[in-house]
Amino acid sequence: MYYSDSTMRKLACSTIVLLALWAAPMYAESTTDTLLAPELLERLTREGELRNSLSESSPLQLIPEVTVRPEIEERINELELSVGTEVLILYRNGAIDFDAESSRLKIYNILRSISTMEGIEYYSASRKRMRTLFAQSYVIDGPEKLQRIPDPLVQEIPAYTRLYVFQEDLTFGENVYRWEYRYPGQYFLVTNRNTTTMRYFLLPMVKPEQSVTYILVIPAGKEILFYGVTGAHTMSFFGLERTREDSFYNRLKAIYGWFTERIADSF
Repeated sequence: MYYSDSTMRKLACSTIVLLALWAAPMYAESTTDTLLAPELLERLTREGELRNSLSESSPLQLIPEVTVRPEIEERINELELSVGTEVLILYRNGAIDFDAESSRLKIYNILRSISTMEGIEYYSASRKRMRTLFAQSYVIDGPEKLQRIPDPLVQEIPAYTRLYVFQEDLTFGENVYRWEYRYPGQYFLVTNRNTTTMRYFLLPMVKPEQSVTYILVIPAGKEILFYGVTGAHTMSFFGLERTREDSFYNRLKAIYGWFTERIADSF
């Protein structure tokens, strides 16, 4: 059968329109429905935030189905946490496409803006008031030199980097942490571990490598799925474990608040 050039052009245009209409809802659909079990997604959508306490061999309950999940679960299990918590929060901003390449670069550089964490506050469950979390916070040029360097912002997102960070925590004192950043293309994973002994009222409380925090940031269209888990294998808190767990949760919320404030300022 013969078709004129004009007919062929019309058919081609119609095909392109149909393909665009078919693809549009697929692009707009959030990936959160593939990363969370249906009941977990329903709870998160309804409540906006979920929280779970951890201790010893407690399994993680809120972590999304990402490729690094088994690794995180294994590490948390190995630590046999004395105290810990995990949170899952859905952040929305209808004016931003977080999947855009430029948006992802901004998100990554926010996560590397360590100096901007200085002065953030959290609610201290033991003191029952707001308190500064980090009196000092900055990147250093190595685990022993302690020389302050600028926040290492980038023009392109690498698959993996490692930083050393000095933070003066008003509860656990001055410590050095190893921060690792991974970006496999679908999400950002930030891991930090203490390389120095963390002290509580001058008492050695957490040995090196016995505290860990994972921050998982997943851009999904107009949403960001934020998952955090933090905890430590510690000496006894002398019956204050519940209060400490609340404070660990409030610390995670302070980091989430810092992150979303930086999002609001950067976009």
